[in-house]
Amino acid sequence: MFIKIPKGRPFENAMIGQSIRHYRRIKDMSQKTLAEKIGVTLGWIGRIERGIHLPNLTLLFRIAKALQIRTRDLIPPEL
Repeated sequence: MFIKIPKGRPFENAMIGQSIRHYRRIKDMSQKTLAEKIGVTLGWIGRIERGIHLPNLTLLFRIAKALQIRTRDLIPPEL
């Protein structure tokens, strides 16, 4: 998976956000569906995937559960 870090965004935010986007697309799930499953707004998912915000651990667990993957799959080994 190629990681492009947006200018001015923390490395960790971008890595985790792009990982979430990667798995969401593999599962053929829209941002809206993911947002509804984990109880946040569509905009919040977009900001996480773009690396603007970093999800807390609780939200990370909920995202992993909604995507039916392990939480550690969302955290790249580089971190």
